[in-house]
Amino acid sequence: MKNSYKLTLIAAMFGLAACSDDEPAAVAEVHPGKVIWSKTCAVCHAQGLAGSPPIGNTKMWAPRIAKGMPTLYSHAKNGFSGETGEMPARGGNPALTDAEIELAVDYMVSQSKG
Repeated sequence: MKNSYKLTLIAAMFGLAACSDDEPAAVAEVHPGKVIWSKTCAVCHAQGLAGSPPIGNTKMWAPRIAKGMPTLYSHAKNGFSGETGEMPARGGNPALTDAEIELAVDYMVSQSKG
């Protein structure tokens, strides 16, 4: 069995794009904050519960992003009560570290810029 045929067969079995002997299969990089977001933040930010801006909603995120990342980090870490809704401290998960919160915020912003 030729190597390229084997690679194509293996790629098909694992749902990967076929590649030649000269090109390794491209592996999609996952943003490090995505896992944190999906386990904690998505509860509200997937659908916009409690006035939260849904991830990807550029119109709702724009004024928040304009305040700067330090402000977004602070609101996520310490909580925030505003005209548009409530943000519980640490997304309601006190086990999250500051670094994890920042990664999750970075991910949401990266998915919500216009």
